[in-house]
Amino acid sequence: SLMLLKPTGAVPHQGGSLIAPGTPYYRTLREWIAHGARLDLAAPRVAKLEVQPQNRSIEMPGGTQQMRVVAVCADGTTRDVTGEAFLESGNTEVATVDRQGVATAVRRGEAAILARYEGAYAAGRLTIMGDRAGFVWQQPETWGKIDELVAAKWHEMKIQPSDLCSDAEFIRRVYLDLAGLPPSADEVGAFLADARDPRTKRDELIEKLIGSDDFVEHWANKWADLLQVNGKFLGAEGAAAFRKWIRDELSHRTPYNEFAHKLLTASGSNRENPAASYFKILRDPLDTMENTTHLFLGVRFNCNKCHDHPFERWTQDQYYQTAAWFARVELKPDPAAGDKKIGGTAIEGEKPLYETVADKADGEVTHARTAQVTPPKFPFSCNFDPPDNATRRQQIASWITSADNPYFARSYVNRLWGYLLGVGIIEPLDDIRAGNPPTNPELLDHLTRELIQSGFDARHVIRLICRSRTYQLSIQTNPWNADDRINYSHAVPRRLPAEVLYDTICRVVGSVSRIPGVPPGTRAAALPDAGIGLPDGFLANFGRPARESACECERSNDLQLGPVMALISGPTVDSLISDPGNDLSKLAASDMPDPALVEEIIVRILNRPAAAAEIETGLAVLRGIPEEHRQLAAGLEQLEKELAPDIAEMEKARQTAVDKASAELTAYEKEIAPREAELEKQHQQAIADAETALKQYESGLAERLAGWEEQAKQTREWSPLDPAELAATNGATLARQEDLSVLASGANGKGTYKFVARSDKPALTGIKLEALADERLPSKGPGRAPNGNFVLTEFRAEWTPEGQPDKEVAITLQNAQADFSQNGYEVASAIDGQKAPQNNGWATVPKIGEDRTAVFEIKDDAVSGPGTLTLSLDQEYADGMHTLGRFRISVTASPRPVTLDGLPKNIADILAVAADKRTDAQKAELLVYYRGLDGELKKLQQALAEAKKPRPVDPKLQQLRDRLSEAGRPVPLPPKLLQLRNDVALSTKQLAKARATFAQDLAWALINSPAFLFNR
Repeated sequence: SLMLLKPTGAVPHQGGSLIAPGTPYYRTLREWIAHGARLDLAAPRVAKLEVQPQNRSIEMPGGTQQMRVVAVCADGTTRDVTGEAFLESGNTEVATVDRQGVATAVRRGEAAILARYEGAYAAGRLTIMGDRAGFVWQQPETWGKIDELVAAKWHEMKIQPSDLCSDAEFIRRVYLDLAGLPPSADEVGAFLADARDPRTKRDELIEKLIGSDDFVEHWANKWADLLQVNGKFLGAEGAAAFRKWIRDELSHRTPYNEFAHKLLTASGSNRENPAASYFKILRDPLDTMENTTHLFLGVRFNCNKCHDHPFERWTQDQYYQTAAWFARVELKPDPAAGDKKIGGTAIEGEKPLYETVADKADGEVTHARTAQVTPPKFPFSCNFDPPDNATRRQQIASWITSADNPYFARSYVNRLWGYLLGVGIIEPLDDIRAGNPPTNPELLDHLTRELIQSGFDARHVIRLICRSRTYQLSIQTNPWNADDRINYSHAVPRRLPAEVLYDTICRVVGSVSRIPGVPPGTRAAALPDAGIGLPDGFLANFGRPARESACECERSNDLQLGPVMALISGPTVDSLISDPGNDLSKLAASDMPDPALVEEIIVRILNRPAAAAEIETGLAVLRGIPEEHRQLAAGLEQLEKELAPDIAEMEKARQTAVDKASAELTAYEKEIAPREAELEKQHQQAIADAETALKQYESGLAERLAGWEEQAKQTREWSPLDPAELAATNGATLARQEDLSVLASGANGKGTYKFVARSDKPALTGIKLEALADERLPSKGPGRAPNGNFVLTEFRAEWTPEGQPDKEVAITLQNAQADFSQNGYEVASAIDGQKAPQNNGWATVPKIGEDRTAVFEIKDDAVSGPGTLTLSLDQEYADGMHTLGRFRISVTASPRPVTLDGLPKNIADILAVAADKRTDAQKAELLVYYRGLDGELKKLQQALAEAKKPRPVDPKLQQLRDRLSEAGRPVPLPPKLLQLRNDVALSTKQLAKARATFAQDLAWALINSPAFLFNR
């Protein structure tokens, strides 16, 4: 059998030799073939895996541990499958595992060991202790269950935690974490002066902050990120309304499960019910499912869209089954939006500003692999209580937000812990999976229970975390926790998020925020739209998310060169610090003693008392300002003296060059004067000739206008063509309809429609193409793209006289007109000979779901007598979906010019009035319209404009003029001199306001320090 010959390498095999004769795998396969190679569907399937040992410690790097994988079948039987299972380490820097299941320690730390076998997954944990010689466990003080669970892990890992942070560190940390703003200098002073025990006054401060307006604003901003509050999807009005809804829900203390349930079941217009914006943003059932499971469950279902997840329990079937719960969400335009639209591209049309969300009676999801409709099914079971006659959305919302759902509460408390501690119990915060187990499962379980038992009160969990001693530890490490990154034995310095950083700078310098598009004083954390920002990109540079996904990874907290430069030299920080109306200026202008000024600025910015050495250093800088100015001025004076002779010499040389260039220019102008006079005479004669020709032509304008009036009153006759032959190179089916239109169905893609029809008209002058709406097309067409659009890349025509098949000629089309063209896709580009896959051809977004018309004038009279017209409709748009769905072809033999049927209403109204009864205003309006149609008139007007253009300047004359201009430039001064002059001028201004200058410089230095940039 080839099933034995190939894997053993007995015959050529691309996969190489996989098994050897006589091995257990070989014998198993051979015996199965010998018994008829029967498929036993009743064989017990693997129900779960067990990794043994589940939690093992290895003392030193280099040590090994044999891992064992046991498969538990549905009938209760077990089997050791270590040799067949796939094992891998979740952290190869800490431990590795080989094909035989032997784990090897690399360095101190923790690593998950993930096993997978026949669709089942399990994980164990290895702890590599490392050299802990001399460690003596000292039981730390604990303030509650959180501290007990964290301390148990420290004891296991032989970690000694840091001490409690100082009161100054705590007040700054908790203000920034809970309110997104720093404490004021007065608040810092009052807190530090409070003689009560630290725990009591800290608990009181936590209680004060939780639920405050600043707290609500700060946490609403986090949810605005996760829910993608973005004007790109919602428009400015929709984004503001959605942001306000989020803020109101947090302010009203809506339980987390109700908050999520409201979003997932929101119906009606997103104007009246902004929560419905959730579906306006996501739109598609697949995108909605991926976003929802990621956001509310911390599970990344996008990994199993095309196949079963390679490392997790989730299958491709579950992907489409879960998406089916959102398949019956319907979006319709809200009439309240009027003509206001959002976005719009060639691929995706504009959307109404407001849309209504509803549950419809039909709508399914088609499985990508089976091409079959996939009924809804939950990926795992849990207890939940949907309402009677629940819609699909109500059912999945109840399932997701159930207290029995093992992911819902668990994923949210992990986010909260990560937000407040700087590192999650599971990292990344939104990636819960078997191969990424929690660092402290007991702690995660405890927080999950607290959230559920509190009625999903997020503030309760936030309060518990902030009151814990673990949250209040110092960033200062000791020899026994310096290498700890995941067990919370010391605080982690965290760079301030973009919005918090900007708001904090405004607060500490006492400057009013001025962000374009919102009222002065608006916090960056309160901005309703991701599209609103600062002109220099400050918020984006510091990692504010674009709000285009629910992933936590959208926000960046790195400190790279761009953000650093935005602080050091950026206009945002400079304008806030140098604002003459800010608190720094007021402090500097007050009678506050210099030492108190230094102390006040440091307390305001760093939220801690200033050290004596810091005050003395600041005073030294302040006292040194006059001396620095004196030295600058003396340096400038000395440099001016040194450079004076050189500058005088350069000025002399400049004047000599000017005199020479001026003389050469004057001589040459005299030399060419006769020739220039003759050329100017010819130029004026050309203008006169063009003016004469134009006047002569205009003298006959009235007669031609009268003839045009008679023609315009006649109705242009269009005759639809009956197709004799239809074909499509993209495999589409083109079918003739009773009204002589053509309907496309079946396959879609780039290609050309061929339309062949006979015409008996004596002399064709124009072709009309009607793109027709139809209920059978996506979005009613007239195109076959999902939004109903099409792109006619090129429209070509050939004519074959009857009985002369060898006389086929290409028809030149001109004067293309349409009743509507999409921006960037004008109808004229359909006859320009170009076939670019984008930004070319005729398209009609946002005017979809309705008929559109285009006409093309035949340039000459070659199309005469009976014959056959062959049209080619090239459709080459990049995505292969933008083809015509239904169209009709008509021709005319009426006199040129060929225009769209019907005149503008104002012109038609004028023509309806007898010529001798028209007012002067009507006559003038009619004349203006006709002049716009007269091609010959346009040519003569263009000829006059060309004649009036200035004559070209003599090249040598221009050269001499340029030479004089160049010679006359001021003498370039040395850069050092220019810089020193600027420095002295600035120093003079600063000297007049020495304290204000000092206050700004000190603030700038402190704001650019890590002590300010990081929450410590």
